[in-house]
Amino acid sequence: MNRPVNRWLIIAIIAILASGIALTLWTAQQEDTQLREELLIKTRLVQRGVSTVHVQNLTGSDADLGLTDYLTLKEELIRIRSADPLIRFVYLMGQRPDGTVFFIIDSEPPDSPDYSPPGQSYPEASPILLNAFVSGEETTEGPSTDRWGTWVSGFAPIGDTGTGKVIALLGMDIDAWDWNLRIIYACGPAIIMTLLLLFLVLIFYYILERNEREKQILAESEAAIRKSEEEFRTVFEKGPLGIAISDEMSRFIRINPMFCRMVGYSQEELLTKTFSDITHPDHLAEDISQIRRLGAAEIAEYSTEKRYIKKNGEVIWASVVATVVRDIDGKFLYYLTLIADISERKAIEEKMAYYTTQLQQHAVILTQMNDKLNLLNSVTRHDILNQLTIVSGYLEIIKEKFPDPALQEMVDKEIHAATNIRTQIMFTKDYQDIGIQSPQWFDIRKVITSTAASLPLSQVSISVHVDNLEMYADPMLEKVFYTLMENTLRHGKTVTSIKFSYKFQTDNLVVIYEDNGVGIPAEYKEAIFERKFFTHTGFGLFLSRTILGITGITIRETGEPGKGARFEITVRAGAYRFRDSA
Repeated sequence: MNRPVNRWLIIAIIAILASGIALTLWTAQQEDTQLREELLIKTRLVQRGVSTVHVQNLTGSDADLGLTDYLTLKEELIRIRSADPLIRFVYLMGQRPDGTVFFIIDSEPPDSPDYSPPGQSYPEASPILLNAFVSGEETTEGPSTDRWGTWVSGFAPIGDTGTGKVIALLGMDIDAWDWNLRIIYACGPAIIMTLLLLFLVLIFYYILERNEREKQILAESEAAIRKSEEEFRTVFEKGPLGIAISDEMSRFIRINPMFCRMVGYSQEELLTKTFSDITHPDHLAEDISQIRRLGAAEIAEYSTEKRYIKKNGEVIWASVVATVVRDIDGKFLYYLTLIADISERKAIEEKMAYYTTQLQQHAVILTQMNDKLNLLNSVTRHDILNQLTIVSGYLEIIKEKFPDPALQEMVDKEIHAATNIRTQIMFTKDYQDIGIQSPQWFDIRKVITSTAASLPLSQVSISVHVDNLEMYADPMLEKVFYTLMENTLRHGKTVTSIKFSYKFQTDNLVVIYEDNGVGIPAEYKEAIFERKFFTHTGFGLFLSRTILGITGITIRETGEPGKGARFEITVRAGAYRFRDSA
């Protein structure tokens, strides 16, 4: 089996690595494309804020330094550069009749070593940059290197208001290091997933190999035990236990064949010995002490598990029960000892202890891995939300600064998209929490009452007819009822009442939620539980079905469109009960 398993392992590793590399490259390409789109958007927004009149009044020479137009544009570029830490340079470039590209103005203060005075030539201009002057189209380039470093740049043309001819290019540079770092960060989940899969495959291979070795060892041991048992049955046909009778000095005076076989001595040999002669030294002191107490009638019997040393030097484990046989007057007659060979049980206990330790170690490892993944999710979610806050802030600033209706509409759409992204990110947190804690019993009336208190239901009447019903569910059960009532408030329109009740259905119990709102169209009754939007209800019902499913509970919508929504939550037998009112 070893050779096929090794072949399977190699194929699995190659497949995982190939898939991981492909996924990483695809992610990097997607992130690069998205970053370029974001850079163009920023460049375009800044370009629209640059006054064409100011640019036309500049000559690209030292004479511009004292002009109000130059100072106004300079201040604007510095402000834009300061507002976005990712942007390193913001500048305007022009092109002379001979094709030379030069700086008109940049965002660096005059005392900066990276400052470019008006008219400074830019011989590093690439064909992409030169073509932007001709085509008048927005574009990005890079990573490309010039005297200041390596950059990814976005260019937006500024045209003459009369002729439409390109009079300048607005450029924005991002350090290639920061650019690549964001791409690497985006590829992180793909890389981690690939490494995790490799790790799991290697663990599986290790466990499989170990199990095969243990099976082989166990098979050999079992074969040896079976052979030994067959020999014992052949030689000793009477008595399942070893029996030994000894005198007050613990000398054997009678032994049965089974015990002889256990210790490997003949009856004649054992009759010349005491129990001390064949007892393992580790047990000898305790045996002597307890046998003395037994002989003195301080205890009625002595039970222990001990090791015997066989004639050939091997050690066996035995369960021993010893007592004293006395005559009618209480006079000592002899010690009677029953011995059962428990070597096999001891071996199994040792193996069980070993496997238990291994399982505990693996459980700790899996817990640590899960904690790391949750931490990664939390950090990633936190970072994305921070970036969304920055994006939303910029969009609000742009919306206030530029009253152009077309731009306002575009910004509103971007703000709406950012809000949707935030909602989806928060969904991942709720979804991550499902199933983390063990299910427990919940008083449904208390859950409904507590949930309703957190919602603005002053204009809606609520009736709860669930008696003393309790359900065995995930601790996030309250979110299910919150989602149902919150959706009623949000989409019920004409809703004035909400009702909770229950009914029995064979061995199951059905909790019924009803409102008198507009209801749900028939074609959407199942779609609302899928992970997509239905009239902007978000992921609530998808999460609700998942939460209930932890303990085998189902939910479906059975209302009549136009007459209100009706949800039936079916609880299987054993997952519901009624609390004693007393």
